[in-house]
Amino acid sequence: MSLPDRFQPVSGSKRLLSVCVLGLALIAGGCQVRPLYSNPGPVAGAGAGVSGSVQSKLATIAIAEVGSREAQQVRNNLIFMFNHGAGQPANAAYTLQLGVSYQDLSLALIQNATNDKSGQPTAGSMRMTGSYTLTRIADGKVVGKGTRLVTADYDAPRQRYAVLRAQRDAINRAAREVAEALNLSVAQDMSKL
Repeated sequence: MSLPDRFQPVSGSKRLLSVCVLGLALIAGGCQVRPLYSNPGPVAGAGAGVSGSVQSKLATIAIAEVGSREAQQVRNNLIFMFNHGAGQPANAAYTLQLGVSYQDLSLALIQNATNDKSGQPTAGSMRMTGSYTLTRIADGKVVGKGTRLVTADYDAPRQRYAVLRAQRDAINRAAREVAEALNLSVAQDMSKL
């Protein structure tokens, strides 16, 4: 670019491009991106010092009793995640109904020594599904609902007890992962309130 080129008038397409870039910058400046668990400070219209963070909203959720061992594991993990180990809230504003089911799937089969095509499972997978319904206690309104699916794989050796232990460990891992997925889903629901 030589010196005289700088003093030439800008073409129409370059001017249009610069106006578009400036317009997009102004539009993007109005967007907000913030972490889910951030603390935005006092909420407008609330009392002084009332925090609007999602974590404080999660601490107001009571999780209803469940019936199975697997559902109890998910429930215990959620209580710990919501309240950081403090247990259920004394005065809950929301209640969470939890449903958990799992399915054991055999993935790989080997043929036995007689080659009669009746295989033994050598690997398996636990598929655990967790569903929830989040209800506001004050008016009974459902404010969130969702389902999450998690899969935990395991090896199935020839020893029967080792297979049972591997299945139990897979269920434990799946329960922990379902609780983490449900925690995130409930936190997203609470951030919309």
